[in-house]
Amino acid sequence: MLIMRRLVPVLTLVGLVLALAACAEKSEDSLGDMPLYGDGGNDASEVVARVNGYEITEQDVEIAYDELVPRMRNRYDGEGGRQLLLKKMVDDLLLAQGALEKDLQSVPEVGRTIISTRRMALVQAMRNLAIPDGQQPTEADIEAFFKDNRQQFLQQPTILARHIECLTLERAQEAYQQLKDDYRSYQFMKVAGDYSVNEQTLNNNAEVGWYNPTGTIPMVANSKEFIGKTANLDVGLHAPIQVGDRWHVVEILKKVPGRPMTFNEARDQALNAMLPAWNDNLVKEYLLQARKDSSVELLGQFAPGGGVDPETLMKRAALVADPEARIDYYRMIYTDFPESDRADDALFMSAMVSIDTYADRRMAQRYLDKLLKEYPDSELYDDASFMKENLYNPEGMVPDSIQDLQSR
Repeated sequence: MLIMRRLVPVLTLVGLVLALAACAEKSEDSLGDMPLYGDGGNDASEVVARVNGYEITEQDVEIAYDELVPRMRNRYDGEGGRQLLLKKMVDDLLLAQGALEKDLQSVPEVGRTIISTRRMALVQAMRNLAIPDGQQPTEADIEAFFKDNRQQFLQQPTILARHIECLTLERAQEAYQQLKDDYRSYQFMKVAGDYSVNEQTLNNNAEVGWYNPTGTIPMVANSKEFIGKTANLDVGLHAPIQVGDRWHVVEILKKVPGRPMTFNEARDQALNAMLPAWNDNLVKEYLLQARKDSSVELLGQFAPGGGVDPETLMKRAALVADPEARIDYYRMIYTDFPESDRADDALFMSAMVSIDTYADRRMAQRYLDKLLKEYPDSELYDDASFMKENLYNPEGMVPDSIQDLQSR
């Protein structure tokens, strides 16, 4: 549902774009039949406005509201908000109809925007809706990602502290000295009541609450600086520290050290972290198959390899630092020169980059599967088979090079 909501503004814009393009082929009398609002689906909601015969419905208004960026929605919330939005929609509709009457879709700059917007919306629809449809990572996939990226999933250390916030160093030093001279558990609140200017924390027994090194403390101004200066303090009372234009006497009450998270604790974080690469892999798999099933011709200066032979492309791949660019060179080899004796090398090296750079065993397996299926006579067949069999072996080692693997 989240993906669909993100696509609504783009897809709705495409509806407008297609409507503009379609209207160019029709007479002015048919403008009211073109979808300039809504989502192109059946709409039985109440009509709330008509503009030159074009009907705007309640559903159109809600869709228009959803299309707004969050900071703009506030303007149309509350009593009378939708009336204001409808007024804007009427204004926009009048402008769109005026553009159609003036045939502005025939202006090159407008036409280019219409074409590119339509293309981008269709591409995003394939990437975010059609290709991932019905395909979700399994629990085994999520756990494998968690194990491969365990360093990302750490329970941060937490600190519980209380403080006395003063306007001057002199006041803070007086409060600190009183606590040092006569420190008892109840004494801190007495001194805090006499010296602290932070009413919020005073109402919370002078405690700032639990926090971690990367968090914030709502009750303390310049809390990032406060955390930076207190996160590494030992448990106990500490001399005044300056944070912004204030001085704080801080007592660290408790500290809970950080630790690695368990899979159950990190499961949802791991899923969210892996989804972008997961969806990208699905797109890559789709394109691998689509290139094989489709008729694609590159002509002139854009002929296969850009006029460069596979050996040169392999050398270029070895020289680039960007792993995505390296994979792009390898992809050019096995797609543009599938009969080349370097095509199987390119697939194998793509698998290596996927593991070494992204710890992406799933995509590496796809490259290896393609190599094993399409190049059964490859000198790398046994090496690719061995590598595939050990991809998910926690004790397995990823070779540094083809030669390294061959030497085993």
